[in-house]
Amino acid sequence: MVYWIHIARAIDRVTLHRDRCSEVPSSVSSSDFWEGGWFDYPDKERALAAMEMAGTSDERKCALCKP
Repeated sequence: MVYWIHIARAIDRVTLHRDRCSEVPSSVSSSDFWEGGWFDYPDKERALAAMEMAGTSDERKCALCKP
């Protein structure tokens, strides 16, 4: 299973999603760590580590897919 994190720098939030979540876009055009975007990780441990390193003050898990 692939996990996605969505970094939203404008609202200072990072959110964890599962790969089949309806919130995850079907195609990701571009992502930039410093501006934000969608990033995929092969396992939950790496995704959680990336969330901690994202530099946002608000970390959440998706309410729809409950990863």
